[in-house]
Amino acid sequence: MQPNQPPKRKRKLGGGWLAAYRDYIVKQESPDIFHFWVGCQMISTALKRNVWIDRGAYKIYPNQYIILVAKSGASKKSAAMDIGLDLIRNVKELRVLYGRMTVEGLIDYMDHASIRPDGKISPDGSVLIQADELAYLFGKQSYISDLLDFLTAAYTSRARLDFLTRNKGFRTVRNPCPSLMAACTLAQLGDIFPSITLVSGFMARTLLIYGVRTKRVAKPLLDRSLEEFLIHDLGCIAQLWGEFKMTQEAEDAFDAWYTQMGDPPTGDMESFYERRHDHVLKAALVLSVSESNEKIIRLDHFDSALKSIEFIESHYPVAVAAIGATQQSLVADQIVAIVSTVYPESMSHSVLLRRIYKRLTYGAAEFQQYIDDLKETKRIKENVGTKGTFYKIANKKTDKK
Repeated sequence: MQPNQPPKRKRKLGGGWLAAYRDYIVKQESPDIFHFWVGCQMISTALKRNVWIDRGAYKIYPNQYIILVAKSGASKKSAAMDIGLDLIRNVKELRVLYGRMTVEGLIDYMDHASIRPDGKISPDGSVLIQADELAYLFGKQSYISDLLDFLTAAYTSRARLDFLTRNKGFRTVRNPCPSLMAACTLAQLGDIFPSITLVSGFMARTLLIYGVRTKRVAKPLLDRSLEEFLIHDLGCIAQLWGEFKMTQEAEDAFDAWYTQMGDPPTGDMESFYERRHDHVLKAALVLSVSESNEKIIRLDHFDSALKSIEFIESHYPVAVAAIGATQQSLVADQIVAIVSTVYPESMSHSVLLRRIYKRLTYGAAEFQQYIDDLKETKRIKENVGTKGTFYKIANKKTDKK
């Protein structure tokens, strides 16, 4: 049965969609940055593969890979995603896939056709992959590399993708356009991804959104009077079709910024840095769509998109700190974090041991090894006196030697 072509409709929101989405979220505990990027992902999902920016050698489509990163339960990552998902579920012809999957299953789901906004029937591999916990998405350890490889290859949304699967041989996906929205803790990033992931194509294509809760809200509240209009305008956004153009002013600003970026930093930022220009353009496209159907990217869209990506970059070292870390380094970092909670005071040996004990495999002897290593690397200082042994942070500028 062929889907019906949606009727052309006009938007109902007076201002931009993202501005209304911000007003819709009256009181929530999740960080504002989570809500902003979830809102951007809802627009990207509505656009599917129907709009693009032509960069000459390739096209940029609006799909994004977004992972919300925070401490477990502390920043309401799932709550932030659910607010956006509750809206997008009400827009016809937008497909959302939840939870655990294999590459074969994902390809089967993306083998789909629909009527494009221009009225033509076409293969449509657009899908939003969503997971409350990133670990659920990848399932068995043996499938992590398969799924990472597929998502990396499919990100550019080229017209055809031939992929060698584990169980079904070569499979073809036409017009793939996957988006990803998931959440995880810092520790889960380390559990899921090996260190090699940091220099992989997948991580270069992924926005790690690190957030910290700044308030508690006993009674979360949404402005339900905006809900119908937000859903309606997402439906209007889903009808857009065609190429987005940059104004000459925006194009000149982008060219100047890109040519002056310099060499990428070494280490964890390198692979992401090499694709930051694509992230900026994707974000600028979304910001343009948020405001109107004109398919024009202005200078203010570019400037705002650049600031948004640079803000992510400023927190990137924290977000990726656990990737590839060994269990030993994670425990050592936890010891330092615990001692930091009482800075500039000291913490007693017995209190610190009790607080970290459940993380230890071999008890007090293992704990002493961690302490010795941290002292040697000058991350903590040990003071032994008549009242016992105490530890404090050693790398604070105000410490006196």
